[in-house]
Amino acid sequence: MTLTVQPQRRVRRPKVSLWSLRIILLLHAALVCAQPILAGYFLAGENDAMEVHGPIGSTVWMAGFLQVVIAGFYWLGGGGRPWPLLWSALLVVAEFVQLTFGYLQNFAVHVPLGTAIVAVVIWMTIWSFRPAARRGRQEVKQ
Repeated sequence: MTLTVQPQRRVRRPKVSLWSLRIILLLHAALVCAQPILAGYFLAGENDAMEVHGPIGSTVWMAGFLQVVIAGFYWLGGGGRPWPLLWSALLVVAEFVQLTFGYLQNFAVHVPLGTAIVAVVIWMTIWSFRPAARRGRQEVKQ
């Protein structure tokens, strides 16, 4: 009887790309969480809050676009899963629509869409620090 030992296949796991994704998600989360706070200050009578709310809104979708690029590296270069790239791309579109409706002062779309954006970015940020984010694609399929 002969025993054959098969070499253990090395599983590729995201490391640098995951940390990059975590950093951009933290930045993105900070920006989107500041928006409803600033809007609340504006509604409470602090007119200066809108002078900060507008420029942050213009910056949020740029952070989202950078998140798309990093999520692509996480998937293709780091061996991570593809869904963060899809959700990041959807966020960029939603944030551009959000920015447009904000400048048009269409709050019937602006407020609920902003709530959804905040929820998705926070959900992705929390997920990025969970052990599941470190697993490579090959580990998930097994």
